[in-house]
Amino acid sequence: MRKLIVTEWMSLDGIFDSASMEQWFNPYHSDSRAKSIQDTINDCEIMLYGRKTYEMLFPYWSRFRNNEMGVAEKLNKVKKYLVSTTVKEGSWENTTVIRQDVEKEITVLKKQSDGNMLVQGSASLVKTLLMAGLVDEFKFLVQPHIVGTDGSFFKGLSSGLELKTTQQLENGVLLLCYKPKK
Repeated sequence: MRKLIVTEWMSLDGIFDSASMEQWFNPYHSDSRAKSIQDTINDCEIMLYGRKTYEMLFPYWSRFRNNEMGVAEKLNKVKKYLVSTTVKEGSWENTTVIRQDVEKEITVLKKQSDGNMLVQGSASLVKTLLMAGLVDEFKFLVQPHIVGTDGSFFKGLSSGLELKTTQQLENGVLLLCYKPKK
């Protein structure tokens, strides 16, 4: 049976908006972060997207031809499923559009064979999949940055942070100790 993995890149206060990635994502680049992203993408057999994420990623990645960033070839060749009630057909290579019965269609995909199914971004789709009990794993890539926008505990405050210590507690709780960057 296939495992459905949701991967989300976000700031410490939960912001994952692609429009502000220059602020909370790009400054924290590292070889180990790049490898983690590459490993997660390269380890999937199917990509599953909501419309907004698909429309954001397709024009960017479909133009690459030389496996840029170690994932372009995989993203362009892998079987993709786009969940949308408004899009008639996917423009990106190997895309199938799921327009209705999302839970049923994803359940069928999960049962077909081994190999991971990966969802990136796609918050509305992830909520649907989670409520249906179809998500098997979350991988959160949290950048040590507070964006401080609407919906954030830190609304009105933007700051980079420096990790001091981590501690894994019972029940999957992580204690992350940061200090503000000066």
